[in-house]
Amino acid sequence: MRDIYYEQLLEYNKTYKDVDELYTNYAKMCGLSESDFWILYALAEAGSVRTQKDLCEWWSISKQTINSALKSLEKEGVVTLSSTEENKKTKYITLTEKGIEMVEKFIKPLMIAELAAFEMMGNEETREYLRLNKIYAETLNLTISKLGLDD
Repeated sequence: MRDIYYEQLLEYNKTYKDVDELYTNYAKMCGLSESDFWILYALAEAGSVRTQKDLCEWWSISKQTINSALKSLEKEGVVTLSSTEENKKTKYITLTEKGIEMVEKFIKPLMIAELAAFEMMGNEETREYLRLNKIYAETLNLTISKLGLDD
């Protein structure tokens, strides 16, 4: 029985890497690093200003990676970083005019393609896909926590 699950795991991992590669290649076609791409994606998705902390938490990207990417994007005039008087540590990220143009040109068309893919799958299959992925993430997290590596 374990052999069946192993084969399914191999198939899942291959599919996961294929999807990941689609995003990696898309970012490259747009002339963006993966980090820059996901930052712009997150800002487009949010539709408003976000913080560095938000990006780290939502996208599971390290603080150092986000910080480096944001410095690069700021230098290129794609985003601005600002803080409030109350909290100088919290950096708010805002798209500049150039950033808005990049989102319109590169990110929004991808989001439309993603929605089209879900529409092609249909509501029932999409819900099932999301439900099963959530179960897998939760059970994998549970089994990893039982490995005792964080002791």
